[in-house]
Amino acid sequence: MKNGERSLRPRVELVAERVKRVLIAGDWDADGVISAALVYYAQAKLGKYPYEAKAVVDMKPLDPERFTRILTSLDAMYDAVIMLDIPFFHRLPNILKLLKEHMGVGEIIFVDHHLSSHTNRRLLEKYVDKLILGEQPTAAIIREELEKRGIRIPERLRMFVEVVTYMDSGKRVPQKYMKLFELVSKVSKALTVIRDEEIWEKFVLWLANPFPTQLDPRIFRRVEEAVKRRDEELKNLAIDLAMGARRIGDLRFIDARKKWKTRGGTALVSKISHVVKAPVAVLFDTRRNFMLLIIKAPGGRAYRIAKNLVGEGIAEDDIAGHPNLAIVRIRKDVSIEELVRALHKALYYAA
Repeated sequence: MKNGERSLRPRVELVAERVKRVLIAGDWDADGVISAALVYYAQAKLGKYPYEAKAVVDMKPLDPERFTRILTSLDAMYDAVIMLDIPFFHRLPNILKLLKEHMGVGEIIFVDHHLSSHTNRRLLEKYVDKLILGEQPTAAIIREELEKRGIRIPERLRMFVEVVTYMDSGKRVPQKYMKLFELVSKVSKALTVIRDEEIWEKFVLWLANPFPTQLDPRIFRRVEEAVKRRDEELKNLAIDLAMGARRIGDLRFIDARKKWKTRGGTALVSKISHVVKAPVAVLFDTRRNFMLLIIKAPGGRAYRIAKNLVGEGIAEDDIAGHPNLAIVRIRKDVSIEELVRALHKALYYAA
């Protein structure tokens, strides 16, 4: 090339593209773990979702009680945080705002199926970049989202999604899924009890592995021991509480405020329902200015009962849970007799 002549060739910039960072944040239970495994497989293994690119993928189990402390302790700036199976709660908007404005998160993807998230859809839309809500378990919603993009999910992982769908619906699990159901049920129970982040992450990685390996025996022993202890505790307490249940129509009302002080109220309610073979409503105390009433009733009745309690002014308009297992806040100044009268009326209208 002569001096002063300009090359017509485009200039090639030798600048390496920055690798994206993704945080997968899921609930502790089976649905949260399996949802996280689906996204981890799609992004870490395939480089397909949420980004069609290679990415550094981190994982973290979350729950509302420790939400703020966990997220604010993160030491990396993320291009995307994808929240899976996390129900809406009153502090969530401020936390989402914190992630975007002060922690440099590029985008927030929120995927859920809980009633509280559906109720607060418009509010969530203000704070997240992509909101995906559905009626099925979060794992089934994510599976559909991946399949829309042409992502082929390994058969083994698909089977786990089927299992959690049966678990969520309360339908009888087919025999072909029974072993997987027993495993998922045990791990889900154990994680909600021991809250061990390492076990949660290892289970996600194990699920996301398209070439199955044996689950670490040490993890399985811890899971077995935790489930055995909790099942025995719940069984004994459920029988004790069931004996003092108060009949309200076909529902059994139980005041468990002095008997149960730890997390896992929904597991206790399910156990009581199994003991009495009837719909139940169980009242729990909290350290805040409200009590929690957990209602378990099939056919969507739990939600309808909760909605009527809100209409009566007994409960706050922030129903959590699912159609068959609803959780509502009850003001602490509401007496037991007021609550019982409201339940009588709610049962009538929810029939």
